[in-house]
Amino acid sequence: MAAVVSKRKLIDIRMPVFSVLSLQASKDGVSLKKYIENLLEAEAERVRPIVPEGVTDPRILGLIGIAKGAGFSIDPDDDRMQYILSK
Repeated sequence: MAAVVSKRKLIDIRMPVFSVLSLQASKDGVSLKKYIENLLEAEAERVRPIVPEGVTDPRILGLIGIAKGAGFSIDPDDDRMQYILSK
């Protein structure tokens, strides 16, 4: 199993936001720190590019963007997609 690399960052959170996040974390039974980490990871997954690592050719990236459309997701482990991207 590969080691997970993380980055520590001190952030400022406005008090009303802090209060809401604290309350929600408490309701979910997790620490505020863990709750915020989970939110950030979920958001990063939602917006991360769906392009497999190493694909940099702008023509391929453009085709993926066209094919993607709204609500479409590409599984980077899909053998068929890997075959197409390897061409």
